[in-house]
Amino acid sequence: MNAGLWISRRMRLGASGTGSPAAVVIAVVGVALAVMVMEFTLAIVTGFKSGIREKLSGFEAQVSVLAPIGGHDCGSSDFLTYTPELDSVVTSAVPAGADVRMAIRQPGILKTDDDFQGVIFLGQSPQSDFDFERANIVEGRWPDFACDTCDNEILVSRSLANRFNLGVGDKVFSTFVIDGNVKMRRHKVAGLYVSNFGEYDNSVVYASLRGLQKVAGVDSLSAGSLDIRGIPFDEIGEVSGALRNALLDATARETLDSYYPVDDILRTGALYFNWLELLDTNVAVIFILMLAVAGFTLVSSLFILILERVRTIGVLRAIGGSRAFIRAIFIDLGMRLVVMGLLAGNVAGLGLLLIQKYTRVLPLDPEMYYLDAVPVEFVPWQFMALNVGVIVVSWLILAIPAGVASHTDPSKAIESD
Repeated sequence: MNAGLWISRRMRLGASGTGSPAAVVIAVVGVALAVMVMEFTLAIVTGFKSGIREKLSGFEAQVSVLAPIGGHDCGSSDFLTYTPELDSVVTSAVPAGADVRMAIRQPGILKTDDDFQGVIFLGQSPQSDFDFERANIVEGRWPDFACDTCDNEILVSRSLANRFNLGVGDKVFSTFVIDGNVKMRRHKVAGLYVSNFGEYDNSVVYASLRGLQKVAGVDSLSAGSLDIRGIPFDEIGEVSGALRNALLDATARETLDSYYPVDDILRTGALYFNWLELLDTNVAVIFILMLAVAGFTLVSSLFILILERVRTIGVLRAIGGSRAFIRAIFIDLGMRLVVMGLLAGNVAGLGLLLIQKYTRVLPLDPEMYYLDAVPVEFVPWQFMALNVGVIVVSWLILAIPAGVASHTDPSKAIESD
Protein backbone atom coordinates (compact mmCIF):
# COMPACT_ATOMS: atom_id res chain seq x y z
CA MET A 1 0.00 0.00 0.00
CA ASN A 2 1.16 3.55 -0.75
CA ALA A 3 2.71 5.14 2.37
CA GLY A 4 0.72 8.37 2.04
CA LEU A 5 -2.51 6.44 1.66
CA TRP A 6 -1.62 4.30 4.70
CA ILE A 7 -1.00 7.39 6.84
CA SER A 8 -4.16 9.20 5.72
CA ARG A 9 -6.26 6.12 6.51
CA ARG A 10 -5.01 6.27 10.10
CA MET A 11 -5.90 9.90 10.60
CA ARG A 12 -9.19 9.70 12.44
CA LEU A 13 -11.88 12.19 11.48
CA GLY A 14 -13.61 13.94 14.32
CA ALA A 15 -12.47 11.63 17.13
CA SER A 16 -12.01 13.19 20.53
CA GLY A 17 -8.64 14.84 20.81
CA THR A 18 -7.59 14.09 17.24
CA GLY A 19 -9.88 16.22 15.13
CA SER A 20 -12.77 18.63 14.99
CA PRO A 21 -16.14 16.89 14.77
CA ALA A 22 -17.76 20.18 13.70
CA ALA A 23 -15.46 20.51 10.70
CA VAL A 24 -16.19 16.96 9.61
CA VAL A 25 -19.96 17.35 10.02
CA ILE A 26 -19.99 20.65 8.12
CA ALA A 27 -18.01 19.16 5.23
CA VAL A 28 -20.11 16.00 4.98
CA VAL A 29 -23.42 17.87 5.31
CA GLY A 30 -22.30 20.47 2.75
CA VAL A 31 -21.44 17.83 0.16
CA ALA A 32 -24.59 15.81 0.94
CA LEU A 33 -26.88 18.83 0.57
CA ALA A 34 -25.19 19.87 -2.68
CA VAL A 35 -25.60 16.36 -4.10
CA MET A 36 -29.24 16.21 -2.99
CA VAL A 37 -30.10 19.55 -4.58
CA MET A 38 -28.40 18.60 -7.84
CA GLU A 39 -30.16 15.22 -7.91
CA PHE A 40 -33.50 16.92 -7.21
CA THR A 41 -32.80 19.36 -10.04
CA LEU A 42 -31.90 16.62 -12.53
CA ALA A 43 -34.84 14.35 -11.68
CA ILE A 44 -37.46 17.11 -11.53
CA VAL A 45 -36.34 19.00 -14.66
CA THR A 46 -36.07 15.73 -16.61
CA GLY A 47 -39.49 14.66 -15.33
CA PHE A 48 -41.01 18.03 -16.16
CA LYS A 49 -39.65 17.96 -19.70
CA SER A 50 -40.85 14.39 -20.18
CA GLY A 51 -44.32 15.21 -18.83
CA ILE A 52 -44.79 18.23 -21.10
CA ARG A 53 -43.49 16.35 -24.14
CA GLU A 54 -45.84 13.46 -23.41
CA LYS A 55 -48.87 15.75 -23.16
CA LEU A 56 -47.91 17.71 -26.25
CA SER A 57 -47.34 14.49 -28.20
CA GLY A 58 -50.76 13.29 -27.05
CA PHE A 59 -52.51 16.20 -28.75
CA GLU A 60 -50.13 16.92 -31.62
CA ALA A 61 -48.72 14.37 -34.03
CA GLN A 62 -44.98 13.86 -33.74
CA VAL A 63 -44.80 13.86 -37.55
CA SER A 64 -47.63 14.77 -39.94
CA VAL A 65 -48.18 14.27 -43.66
CA LEU A 66 -50.38 17.14 -44.81
CA ALA A 67 -52.75 17.65 -47.71
CA PRO A 68 -51.01 17.68 -51.12
CA ILE A 69 -49.83 20.67 -53.08
CA GLY A 70 -48.63 20.92 -56.65
CA GLY A 71 -51.14 18.45 -58.07
CA HIS A 72 -52.35 18.38 -61.66
CA ASP A 73 -54.07 21.72 -61.18
CA CYS A 74 -51.10 23.10 -59.19
CA GLY A 75 -53.54 23.93 -56.46
CA SER A 76 -54.06 22.75 -52.92
CA SER A 77 -56.68 20.99 -50.90
CA ASP A 78 -57.72 20.71 -47.27
CA PHE A 79 -57.78 16.91 -47.55
CA LEU A 80 -55.55 14.11 -48.76
CA THR A 81 -56.55 10.67 -50.01
CA TYR A 82 -54.87 7.81 -48.18
CA THR A 83 -54.08 5.67 -51.20
CA PRO A 84 -52.08 2.40 -51.13
CA GLU A 85 -49.24 4.22 -52.91
CA LEU A 86 -49.08 6.91 -50.21
CA ASP A 87 -49.30 4.28 -47.48
CA SER A 88 -46.38 2.37 -49.01
CA VAL A 89 -44.17 5.48 -49.11
CA VAL A 90 -45.05 6.54 -45.56
CA THR A 91 -44.63 3.14 -43.92
CA SER A 92 -41.29 2.59 -45.66
CA ALA A 93 -39.89 5.83 -44.23
CA VAL A 94 -41.04 5.61 -40.59
CA PRO A 95 -39.81 3.21 -37.88
CA ALA A 96 -41.47 -0.17 -37.59
CA GLY A 97 -44.27 -0.08 -35.06
CA ALA A 98 -45.02 3.63 -35.52
CA ASP A 99 -48.71 4.49 -35.28
CA VAL A 100 -49.91 6.02 -38.57
CA ARG A 101 -53.46 7.30 -38.26
CA MET A 102 -55.81 9.34 -40.43
CA ALA A 103 -56.92 12.53 -38.73
CA ILE A 104 -59.24 15.46 -39.28
CA ARG A 105 -59.05 18.65 -37.23
CA GLN A 106 -62.27 20.46 -38.03
CA PRO A 107 -62.95 23.90 -36.52
CA GLY A 108 -66.47 24.23 -35.16
CA ILE A 109 -68.62 25.80 -32.48
CA LEU A 110 -70.11 24.15 -29.42
CA LYS A 111 -73.40 25.81 -28.54
CA THR A 112 -76.01 25.59 -25.81
CA ASP A 113 -78.96 27.86 -25.11
CA ASP A 114 -76.77 30.05 -22.89
CA ASP A 115 -73.26 29.97 -24.30
CA PHE A 116 -71.04 29.02 -27.24
CA GLN A 117 -67.34 28.56 -27.93
CA GLY A 118 -65.12 27.79 -30.88
CA VAL A 119 -63.31 24.46 -30.64
CA ILE A 120 -61.36 21.97 -32.73
CA PHE A 121 -63.10 18.66 -33.38
CA LEU A 122 -60.39 15.98 -33.60
CA GLY A 123 -61.27 12.74 -35.34
CA GLN A 124 -58.74 9.91 -35.75
CA SER A 125 -58.66 6.39 -37.15
CA PRO A 126 -60.70 4.26 -34.70
CA GLN A 127 -58.18 1.41 -34.76
CA SER A 128 -55.40 3.66 -33.43
CA ASP A 129 -53.74 3.43 -30.02
CA PHE A 130 -55.62 5.81 -27.70
CA ASP A 131 -53.75 5.09 -24.46
CA PHE A 132 -53.05 8.79 -23.84
CA GLU A 133 -56.66 9.80 -24.38
CA ARG A 134 -58.07 6.98 -22.26
CA ALA A 135 -55.66 7.75 -19.41
CA ASN A 136 -57.07 11.30 -19.19
CA ILE A 137 -60.74 10.26 -18.87
CA VAL A 138 -62.12 11.19 -15.45
CA GLU A 139 -65.80 10.50 -16.06
CA GLY A 140 -67.75 8.45 -18.56
CA ARG A 141 -65.99 6.41 -21.26
CA TRP A 142 -64.01 6.61 -24.46
CA PRO A 143 -66.49 6.49 -27.36
CA ASP A 144 -66.37 3.46 -29.62
CA PHE A 145 -65.78 5.41 -32.79
CA ALA A 146 -65.66 2.18 -34.83
CA CYS A 147 -69.34 1.67 -34.06
CA ASP A 148 -71.71 2.71 -36.86
CA THR A 149 -74.14 4.24 -34.38
CA CYS A 150 -71.55 6.26 -32.40
CA ASP A 151 -70.81 9.00 -34.92
CA ASN A 152 -72.67 11.53 -32.77
CA GLU A 153 -70.65 10.84 -29.58
CA ILE A 154 -67.91 13.19 -28.40
CA LEU A 155 -65.43 13.45 -25.54
CA VAL A 156 -65.01 16.93 -24.05
CA SER A 157 -62.77 18.30 -21.33
CA ARG A 158 -64.10 18.90 -17.85
CA SER A 159 -63.32 22.62 -18.21
CA LEU A 160 -65.57 22.86 -21.29
CA ALA A 161 -68.24 20.75 -19.59
CA ASN A 162 -68.22 23.09 -16.58
CA ARG A 163 -68.54 26.11 -18.82
CA PHE A 164 -71.53 24.68 -20.65
CA ASN A 165 -72.95 22.92 -17.57
CA LEU A 166 -72.72 19.58 -19.35
CA GLY A 167 -72.49 16.09 -17.91
CA VAL A 168 -72.06 12.60 -19.30
CA GLY A 169 -75.07 11.73 -21.46
CA ASP A 170 -76.04 15.34 -22.15
CA LYS A 171 -76.46 16.61 -25.70
CA VAL A 172 -74.99 19.74 -27.25
CA PHE A 173 -75.26 21.38 -30.67
CA SER A 174 -72.17 21.60 -32.90
CA THR A 175 -71.98 24.03 -35.80
CA PHE A 176 -69.58 23.77 -38.76
CA VAL A 177 -68.97 26.09 -41.70
CA ILE A 178 -68.02 24.01 -44.76
CA ASP A 179 -67.36 25.82 -48.06
CA GLY A 180 -69.60 28.67 -46.95
CA ASN A 181 -72.42 26.38 -45.86
CA VAL A 182 -73.48 26.04 -42.24
CA LYS A 183 -73.97 22.49 -40.98
CA MET A 184 -75.26 21.52 -37.56
CA ARG A 185 -75.00 18.30 -35.62
CA ARG A 186 -76.33 17.26 -32.24
CA HIS A 187 -73.64 15.44 -30.29
CA LYS A 188 -73.91 13.37 -27.14
CA VAL A 189 -71.23 13.70 -24.41
CA ALA A 190 -69.84 10.20 -23.83
CA GLY A 191 -67.16 11.21 -21.34
CA LEU A 192 -65.05 13.96 -19.78
CA TYR A 193 -61.27 14.21 -19.80
CA VAL A 194 -58.66 16.24 -17.91
CA SER A 195 -55.12 16.54 -19.26
CA ASN A 196 -54.19 19.68 -17.26
CA PHE A 197 -52.93 21.15 -20.53
CA GLY A 198 -55.17 24.20 -20.44
CA GLU A 199 -54.70 25.43 -24.00
CA TYR A 200 -55.78 22.06 -25.39
CA ASP A 201 -58.37 21.21 -22.74
CA ASN A 202 -60.22 24.39 -23.64
CA SER A 203 -60.21 23.75 -27.38
CA VAL A 204 -59.97 20.03 -28.29
CA VAL A 205 -63.11 17.90 -28.60
CA TYR A 206 -62.63 14.25 -29.62
CA ALA A 207 -65.12 13.16 -32.25
CA SER A 208 -65.71 10.40 -34.78
CA LEU A 209 -63.49 10.48 -37.86
CA ARG A 210 -66.33 9.05 -39.94
CA GLY A 211 -68.70 11.69 -38.58
CA LEU A 212 -66.31 14.51 -39.49
CA GLN A 213 -65.82 13.02 -42.97
CA LYS A 214 -69.59 13.14 -43.45
CA VAL A 215 -69.71 16.76 -42.25
CA ALA A 216 -66.95 17.69 -44.70
CA GLY A 217 -68.57 15.74 -47.52
CA VAL A 218 -65.55 13.53 -48.26
CA ASP A 219 -65.14 9.76 -48.56
CA SER A 220 -63.73 7.30 -46.03
CA LEU A 221 -60.20 7.49 -47.47
CA SER A 222 -59.95 11.25 -47.03
CA ALA A 223 -58.24 12.94 -44.07
CA GLY A 224 -56.84 16.31 -43.15
CA SER A 225 -53.49 14.70 -42.35
CA LEU A 226 -51.73 11.46 -41.58
CA ASP A 227 -50.57 11.65 -37.97
CA ILE A 228 -47.55 9.54 -37.06
CA ARG A 229 -46.88 8.77 -33.38
CA GLY A 230 -44.79 6.34 -31.35
CA ILE A 231 -41.43 7.79 -32.46
CA PRO A 232 -38.65 8.29 -29.86
CA PHE A 233 -38.40 12.01 -29.22
CA ASP A 234 -34.74 12.30 -30.22
CA GLU A 235 -35.51 10.66 -33.59
CA ILE A 236 -38.37 12.97 -34.63
CA GLY A 237 -36.19 15.30 -36.69
CA GLU A 238 -34.48 12.39 -38.45
CA VAL A 239 -37.75 10.60 -39.21
CA SER A 240 -39.36 13.83 -40.44
CA GLY A 241 -36.46 14.46 -42.80
CA ALA A 242 -36.44 10.88 -44.09
CA LEU A 243 -40.19 10.98 -44.74
CA ARG A 244 -39.93 14.31 -46.52
CA ASN A 245 -37.19 12.95 -48.81
CA ALA A 246 -39.19 9.78 -49.48
CA LEU A 247 -42.25 11.78 -50.52
CA LEU A 248 -40.13 14.04 -52.73
CA ASP A 249 -38.55 11.02 -54.43
CA ALA A 250 -41.97 9.40 -54.94
CA THR A 251 -43.28 12.61 -56.50
CA ALA A 252 -40.25 12.86 -58.79
CA ARG A 253 -40.75 9.23 -59.90
CA GLU A 254 -44.48 9.98 -60.37
CA THR A 255 -45.39 7.25 -57.90
CA LEU A 256 -47.43 10.04 -56.31
CA ASP A 257 -49.15 12.64 -58.46
CA SER A 258 -48.69 15.40 -55.86
CA TYR A 259 -46.18 16.48 -53.25
CA TYR A 260 -47.30 15.98 -49.67
CA PRO A 261 -45.77 18.44 -47.16
CA VAL A 262 -44.39 17.08 -43.89
CA ASP A 263 -44.59 18.84 -40.56
CA ASP A 264 -43.43 17.77 -37.09
CA ILE A 265 -44.00 18.60 -33.46
CA LEU A 266 -40.62 20.29 -33.16
CA ARG A 267 -42.09 23.13 -35.23
CA THR A 268 -45.73 23.07 -34.15
CA GLY A 269 -44.71 22.89 -30.49
CA ALA A 270 -41.68 25.16 -30.79
CA LEU A 271 -43.05 27.59 -28.18
CA TYR A 272 -43.16 24.86 -25.54
CA PHE A 273 -39.82 23.33 -26.48
CA ASN A 274 -38.07 26.71 -26.42
CA TRP A 275 -39.53 27.25 -22.97
CA LEU A 276 -38.26 23.84 -21.82
CA GLU A 277 -34.78 24.61 -23.17
CA LEU A 278 -34.60 27.60 -20.82
CA LEU A 279 -34.70 25.13 -17.93
CA ASP A 280 -31.25 23.88 -18.95
CA THR A 281 -29.84 27.30 -18.07
CA ASN A 282 -31.43 27.07 -14.63
CA VAL A 283 -29.88 23.61 -14.16
CA ALA A 284 -26.43 24.94 -15.04
CA VAL A 285 -26.77 27.85 -12.58
CA ILE A 286 -27.93 25.54 -9.77
CA PHE A 287 -25.06 23.13 -10.42
CA ILE A 288 -22.49 25.94 -10.31
CA LEU A 289 -23.92 27.31 -7.05
CA MET A 290 -24.08 23.88 -5.41
CA LEU A 291 -20.53 23.00 -6.44
CA ALA A 292 -19.38 26.34 -5.07
CA VAL A 293 -21.11 25.64 -1.74
CA ALA A 294 -19.66 22.13 -1.54
CA GLY A 295 -16.21 23.38 -2.51
CA PHE A 296 -16.26 26.17 0.08
CA THR A 297 -17.25 23.81 2.91
CA LEU A 298 -14.63 21.24 1.86
CA VAL A 299 -11.82 23.80 1.71
CA SER A 300 -12.81 25.35 5.03
CA SER A 301 -13.09 22.00 6.78
CA LEU A 302 -9.82 20.69 5.39
CA PHE A 303 -8.02 23.84 6.50
CA ILE A 304 -9.31 23.22 10.02
CA LEU A 305 -8.11 19.61 9.89
CA ILE A 306 -4.73 20.76 8.59
CA LEU A 307 -4.31 23.31 11.41
CA GLU A 308 -5.03 20.56 13.94
CA ARG A 309 -2.27 18.43 12.39
CA VAL A 310 0.46 21.00 11.91
CA ARG A 311 2.88 19.10 14.16
CA THR A 312 2.23 15.86 12.25
CA ILE A 313 3.00 17.67 9.01
CA GLY A 314 6.24 19.02 10.51
CA VAL A 315 7.36 15.58 11.63
CA LEU A 316 6.63 14.05 8.23
CA ARG A 317 8.53 16.82 6.48
CA ALA A 318 11.44 16.50 8.92
CA ILE A 319 11.87 12.78 8.22
CA GLY A 320 12.00 13.35 4.50
CA GLY A 321 8.39 13.50 3.37
CA SER A 322 8.15 15.44 0.11
CA ARG A 323 5.57 18.12 -0.62
CA ALA A 324 3.81 15.79 -3.06
CA PHE A 325 3.70 13.17 -0.28
CA ILE A 326 2.04 15.60 2.15
CA ARG A 327 -0.32 16.88 -0.52
CA ALA A 328 -1.45 13.34 -1.35
CA ILE A 329 -2.16 12.61 2.33
CA PHE A 330 -4.52 15.54 2.76
CA ILE A 331 -6.21 15.16 -0.62
CA ASP A 332 -7.02 11.59 0.38
CA LEU A 333 -8.24 12.86 3.76
CA GLY A 334 -10.52 15.33 2.03
CA MET A 335 -11.79 12.72 -0.41
CA ARG A 336 -12.90 10.61 2.54
CA LEU A 337 -15.19 13.50 3.49
CA VAL A 338 -16.43 13.71 -0.09
CA VAL A 339 -17.28 10.00 -0.22
CA MET A 340 -19.13 10.24 3.10
CA GLY A 341 -21.09 13.22 1.77
CA LEU A 342 -21.86 11.42 -1.51
CA LEU A 343 -23.15 8.36 0.31
CA ALA A 344 -25.36 10.45 2.61
CA GLY A 345 -26.58 12.67 -0.24
CA ASN A 346 -27.42 9.77 -2.56
CA VAL A 347 -29.27 7.80 0.11
CA ALA A 348 -31.31 10.82 1.24
CA GLY A 349 -31.79 12.33 -2.23
CA LEU A 350 -32.79 9.17 -4.07
CA GLY A 351 -34.97 8.10 -1.16
CA LEU A 352 -36.96 11.34 -1.20
CA LEU A 353 -37.24 11.26 -4.99
CA LEU A 354 -38.60 7.70 -4.90
CA ILE A 355 -41.18 8.75 -2.30
CA GLN A 356 -42.33 11.61 -4.56
CA LYS A 357 -42.35 9.41 -7.68
CA TYR A 358 -44.63 6.77 -6.18
CA THR A 359 -46.74 8.83 -3.76
CA ARG A 360 -46.87 12.27 -5.50
CA VAL A 361 -47.03 13.97 -2.10
CA LEU A 362 -45.91 17.35 -3.45
CA PRO A 363 -48.69 18.81 -5.65
CA LEU A 364 -48.49 21.50 -8.32
CA ASP A 365 -51.04 23.96 -9.65
CA PRO A 366 -51.89 22.41 -13.06
CA GLU A 367 -53.11 25.76 -14.40
CA MET A 368 -49.59 27.14 -14.04
CA TYR A 369 -47.36 24.09 -14.55
CA TYR A 370 -49.57 21.77 -16.71
CA LEU A 371 -48.85 18.99 -14.17
CA ASP A 372 -50.70 18.20 -10.96
CA ALA A 373 -47.67 16.97 -8.98
CA VAL A 374 -43.90 17.51 -8.94
CA PRO A 375 -42.63 15.16 -11.68
CA VAL A 376 -39.70 12.84 -11.08
CA GLU A 377 -37.82 10.83 -13.69
CA PHE A 378 -34.61 8.86 -13.20
CA VAL A 379 -31.99 8.68 -15.94
CA PRO A 380 -29.23 6.41 -14.55
CA TRP A 381 -26.37 7.81 -16.62
CA GLN A 382 -27.18 11.34 -15.46
CA PHE A 383 -26.89 10.37 -11.79
CA MET A 384 -23.68 8.43 -12.44
CA ALA A 385 -22.20 11.39 -14.31
CA LEU A 386 -23.26 13.69 -11.46
CA ASN A 387 -21.44 11.59 -8.85
CA VAL A 388 -18.32 11.25 -11.00
CA GLY A 389 -18.38 15.00 -11.67
CA VAL A 390 -18.64 15.81 -7.95
CA ILE A 391 -15.66 13.53 -7.22
CA VAL A 392 -13.51 15.10 -9.95
CA VAL A 393 -14.38 18.70 -9.02
CA SER A 394 -13.85 17.97 -5.31
CA TRP A 395 -10.43 16.47 -6.02
CA LEU A 396 -9.42 19.59 -7.94
CA ILE A 397 -10.73 21.89 -5.20
CA LEU A 398 -8.96 19.93 -2.42
CA ALA A 399 -5.64 20.57 -4.16
CA ILE A 400 -5.76 24.14 -2.77
CA PRO A 401 -5.66 23.41 0.99
CA ALA A 402 -3.52 20.29 0.43
CA GLY A 403 -0.99 22.44 -1.44
CA VAL A 404 -0.90 24.90 1.47
CA ALA A 405 -0.23 22.00 3.89
CA SER A 406 2.63 20.72 1.74
CA HIS A 407 4.44 24.08 1.99
CA THR A 408 4.51 24.03 5.80
CA ASP A 409 8.01 24.71 7.25
CA PRO A 410 8.91 21.60 9.31
CA SER A 411 10.98 23.46 11.91
CA LYS A 412 8.28 26.04 12.61
CA ALA A 413 5.56 23.37 12.63
CA ILE A 414 7.37 21.30 15.28
CA GLU A 415 8.20 24.36 17.41
CA SER A 416 4.57 25.59 17.28
CA ASP A 417 3.27 22.57 19.18
